[in-house]
Amino acid sequence: MNNQQLIAYPQSTTIPVSYPSGEVVLDLFKDEPIPLVLNVDDFTNVAEADASYSKSFDIPGTKNNNIFFNNIFNVTASSDFDTHKKTKIIVKENTLNTFEGYMQLNDISIKDNIVTYNITIYSEVVNLKESIGNKVFRDLDLSELDNVFNSNNIENSWTGILDLFNPLPANSFAGSTGATTTDVLKYPMVNWANIGTSSVGNLSFGYLVDYFRPWVNALYLLQNIFRDAGYTFNSTFLNSTTFNKLFVDFNYDNSQAVADEYADARDIIGTYTTTPTNLNATVVIGGNAALYDLATDVITVVDNGTVVELFGNLYFTASTTIVEATLYHTNTSYPANVASGYVLFSYEAAGNIPGSVMSPSFGSITLDAGEQCWISIRTLSGSASLDPAINDSWVTWHISADSSTNLNDILLGFRGDTSQWEFFKGFIDMFKLVILVDENNPTNLLIEPYADWVGAGNELDWTNKIDKDEFLYTPIDGLARDISFNFTEDADAWETVALNHPNKWLWGYNFASGIEIIDKDNDEVEITPFSDTLVDDISSSNSAMPRIIDNSAINGGYALHYWENNMRLLYDNGVHSFTGGTYSLGDFVNQSDRLVFSAVNDYPITSTSKSLRFNTIAEPYDNNVLLNNLYNTYWAQYIDELYNKDTRIIKVEAFLTADDITKLNFNDTILIKSTRYRIYKIEYRAGAMSKLELITIRNL
Repeated sequence: MNNQQLIAYPQSTTIPVSYPSGEVVLDLFKDEPIPLVLNVDDFTNVAEADASYSKSFDIPGTKNNNIFFNNIFNVTASSDFDTHKKTKIIVKENTLNTFEGYMQLNDISIKDNIVTYNITIYSEVVNLKESIGNKVFRDLDLSELDNVFNSNNIENSWTGILDLFNPLPANSFAGSTGATTTDVLKYPMVNWANIGTSSVGNLSFGYLVDYFRPWVNALYLLQNIFRDAGYTFNSTFLNSTTFNKLFVDFNYDNSQAVADEYADARDIIGTYTTTPTNLNATVVIGGNAALYDLATDVITVVDNGTVVELFGNLYFTASTTIVEATLYHTNTSYPANVASGYVLFSYEAAGNIPGSVMSPSFGSITLDAGEQCWISIRTLSGSASLDPAINDSWVTWHISADSSTNLNDILLGFRGDTSQWEFFKGFIDMFKLVILVDENNPTNLLIEPYADWVGAGNELDWTNKIDKDEFLYTPIDGLARDISFNFTEDADAWETVALNHPNKWLWGYNFASGIEIIDKDNDEVEITPFSDTLVDDISSSNSAMPRIIDNSAINGGYALHYWENNMRLLYDNGVHSFTGGTYSLGDFVNQSDRLVFSAVNDYPITSTSKSLRFNTIAEPYDNNVLLNNLYNTYWAQYIDELYNKDTRIIKVEAFLTADDITKLNFNDTILIKSTRYRIYKIEYRAGAMSKLELITIRNL
């Protein structure tokens, strides 16, 4: 006996209803159950998966049903029933809802004046790709992250207290409402320009912007993408401490700079005596040349918060005693002693030997619009010639506007065209995510790695429900001969070196190489839009730093360098000190601490650390071989289920009840005698034998 009811919600308010809440109970053919097909997500395409559905079936053209469909069969009259609109339905069996979704009217037949409606019912298709559509990062509003780019904020970001322009709005994912700091944007130390020299264990770098560019928290970006698409998500994995350590780079191209205006005066030369002489430059490179007056050697500040800094090496061609450089400044209030002369450095050439290279502790100041400054240099006795051209020694004035890092502008200039869907799909493929619909809320998605999800269900013993007379075992079809796992290749100089290595030792994992599967092609899991990032030793420091350097920068000399790299993903491993040395960079003088990002979730690395690579390697800056790579942690179980020689699909019939269906989760394991199976598909028929497709489980 069929105890099912098909309950539908009318499109028109004029249709008489069966239930007080507005539903209509449609008439069914007697003893013909609704053939429900319950589908597990296609795990190779999880966020675009087909929904569960019914096979098409007929319902009679009774008076009740004709009223519901507003006599749509009458071609000579107009009907209010729109076949293009969703018609919400519920399948109820006894007192249990066994299916909720929508109805599609396929066709209407009339024979001997008897009307029959053919329909299909299907569950809510939560197609995140369709919901996101063609949205790109430019469609996100990240203006709440606007901040001032300077050394103070860079350092504050390391510990999650980056100062923002404005208080955070309500419901921000960047922090509490009204907060003026955030931990979702950070400035880690990353080598973007292939620049850096070492001296006696201490490192001397170039500009702040060469090593500190904005990175944004991955979870924060996903939260904004989901909200804009009208969705929420529950995920132990995405909300974990480990995932929350993932950050995405927001590099920029030639059309942008973190600073609004900058100039660089280079090749500073001259002969100096005891008479103070302004430090002069032969050329201004980059940015706004008007900031540095070549005629007067005076720097005039245009924007508030402009940083003026001096760095490089001084090469002297004559003996001298002590060389002294003094900063002069038109504003007597900052610092107080500048008006009368603020000594930037005082340095004595080693042993008074001509040709000595001096590496003084250079200084910097922050100025406001309209202020001016200049440098005067003298010797305390004798004379000295300053020549940076010899032995590649040089000295440079750098002027950078201490201005807003406007994330919206950066997105518009470079990251703006990054697809929101491709961004999320990169995480799906990287971590083998399973996406299911919350049965209590169709716009809330349940997201977990397959490795965590598949073993988290209940074990159901269906031994006594199975038709023991007929079992059909079949191998899994459609498998590729080889499956390779790779990140998208980039123009990264260091990545190119690794990719050209005979063993591609840093990138990719080739699964099942040599397995002969007749007439099958190879397959590839390519992680887009991300590329892998090499993290290696910093010269003479015994410390590690990511390198994201364009090939063209390798032999290009010293210059501000921008390039449109593929998006990168790294772990935030906190603040650590250099081993055996310090660094000088912009306002950082003899600094030992910096924020460490790497492809491993720990620093220093341990044997249990997790790697953002697919293969098992020893990181270049560490000897630990990491077994917890992406393949072993997130993919191995799934692949083994497919390729194991003992894996089979079992097709069998079972007598299932409405209670079985309503309590069923697709990560439940089915026990039949002593064998465990994973559910693939169920064709449920109320009051009759249902058809099951189950996959043997080899690893739980």
